[in-house]
Amino acid sequence: MADLLSILFSFQPDAPELKSNLEYDRQVRNFLSTLAQVPPNAFIKGADTGQDLLEILNPTVNTIAYLYALLYRIQSYGDHPKSIKSIPDGFRPQGPLWRKLVEFLETFDPVQVRYVGGDWRRVVEYAERVARVVGMPGVAIAPIRSAMIRLDPSTGTFTSTHLLFIRLCLEARAYVAALPILDNYIHSLPSHIPRAVQEQESSLPCADLTNSSDYVTTRSGHTEKITISDVQEYYLLGAMAYLGVRKYKQALHFLEHILVSPAANIASGFMLEAYKKWILVTYLVDGAVLAIPRTANPSAIKQVRAASKAYEALADAFKNMEHRKLHAQVDVGAPIWAEDGNHGLVKELVDHSQRVYVSNLQRTYSAIPVLDVANMLNQTPDQAEAYLQSLIDGRYLNARIGRIASPTEVAVLRFFPDLTQGPLAKTEKQQYIELMEQTERTNLLAEQVKAADYRLSLTKEYLEHLRRQNRKSTPNNAGGEAMDMTWDDGVDQEEDIMADDEPRR
Repeated sequence: MADLLSILFSFQPDAPELKSNLEYDRQVRNFLSTLAQVPPNAFIKGADTGQDLLEILNPTVNTIAYLYALLYRIQSYGDHPKSIKSIPDGFRPQGPLWRKLVEFLETFDPVQVRYVGGDWRRVVEYAERVARVVGMPGVAIAPIRSAMIRLDPSTGTFTSTHLLFIRLCLEARAYVAALPILDNYIHSLPSHIPRAVQEQESSLPCADLTNSSDYVTTRSGHTEKITISDVQEYYLLGAMAYLGVRKYKQALHFLEHILVSPAANIASGFMLEAYKKWILVTYLVDGAVLAIPRTANPSAIKQVRAASKAYEALADAFKNMEHRKLHAQVDVGAPIWAEDGNHGLVKELVDHSQRVYVSNLQRTYSAIPVLDVANMLNQTPDQAEAYLQSLIDGRYLNARIGRIASPTEVAVLRFFPDLTQGPLAKTEKQQYIELMEQTERTNLLAEQVKAADYRLSLTKEYLEHLRRQNRKSTPNNAGGEAMDMTWDDGVDQEEDIMADDEPRR
C-alpha cells in the first residue's frame, strides 16, 4: 500500500519544479504511464476501510489518481447498470460512493482532466446512467453541469455531454437548471487539431488556452463523435427548455439553428419538428411570422412546409386576428397538436392572440374605458380589469388602470407610448447595466469568432482555397512572390496567440 501511495502522490500539480508547460506536460504524461502499469485491483484494495483511496486522496489536488480509483471502483460493480439491483447501495443517490462521485465532478482540477478526457467522460456517463436507472434523472443534473463548467467555463465547445445533459433536464422537466448551459454560445465543434499545432508549447493541454476547442478535440476523449443529428437534437431540446420557462426569443434562435443546419436537399425529422414550433414561436415573439433565414436549404424547407399546412393555417388565422377562425383551427387540429407534442404551445398562441389584440388598441387609443375593452373581449368588467392587470403585471402591456370620478367611478386603461414612462420604464442605471452586459456578450462573441477564423486558417481546405486564389490573381507569374499567410491585423496578433514565454505558475 505504501508503494502505491508513493506512486499516486508522485505527481503534485503545484510542485515548484513545474515551472513551464513543457515540464508540466512531461511529468503528467510520465505519471499516466506509471499508473497504466498498476494492476486495477490495487486501486480497490482496502475499499470501505481506513485504507480506502477515495478517503486518502484529494479530488481537487490528486485529480488523476482519484479518478482512477473512482473509475476502478465503478468497474468492479459494473459500469453499465440496467436495473436498480445492479447498482450497489453505495452508488445510489445519497449513498457514500455517490457522494464521492459528486464531489469529484464538482471539485476536480480542470487542467489535469484535460489529459484523461475519456476516463472523465466515463464517470460523467455513469452518473447519468445511475440517475436514469433509479428513476431520479434530476439528481445528476447539478453535478454534470458543474463538471461541464469546470472543464470548459464557456461550455462553448459542443460535446456529447451537452446532449446527455439536456436530455436529463427535459426528462426531469428541470428547465431552469438547463439555462446556465443553454445561455452560453456554442462556438466550436470538436476538431482534430493538426500535429504541428499540438507540438507548440502554448498549445499543450496544460497551457492557458483561451478557447476550449484547443483541448476538447476528437482525440481528447472528452466527447464521442459528433453528428449533425446530435447538434440538431440539442438545439431542439434546448428550444423546448426555453419554451418551458417562456423565453420565446431564445427558443426562436435555437429553432433557427436547426433550420439552417446543413442538409443535402433532404429535411430531417428534427427540421420538421423545429419548423412546426418555429411557426408558432415567431408569433409569440414578434406577433408576425418572420422570413425563413436565407441560409436554410430551399429544398429542405419546401419539404417541411408541405408537411406543416395545419400549422401555417393556424398562423394565418392569428396573423389576421380572426379569432373565430383561430379557435376553429385549434379545435380541428387538436389531434395534430397532441401527436406533435405542441398542444401547450398552441394554447399559448391562442392566449397570446388576445394579448396582441389588447396591445394593438394603443395604436388607436391613448386611453380607453375598461368597460369598452370588456365588451370587445366578451368579458364582464371585473374579469376584463383583472385580465388587463395581469398583462400589466406580466410586463406584456405598458399601461396603467386608473379611476375617473364621474356620476359613477369609471376604470380607464391608459397606455404609455414609449418606455420612458409607465411600469415598463427603465432607470438610467438599469439601461447602463443592460448596455454593459450586452457589450460583454458582444466582446466574448467577437473573441470566439476570431478563434474560429484562426482554426479555419489551419485547415487543408482553406489553404487550398488560398492557393487557388493566389494562382488566379497571378496567372502570368508562376514564379511570383510567396503567398502571404499572415493575419490581416498584422504579425503581433498571431504572436500573441501562439506565444507562451511566461512560467505556468
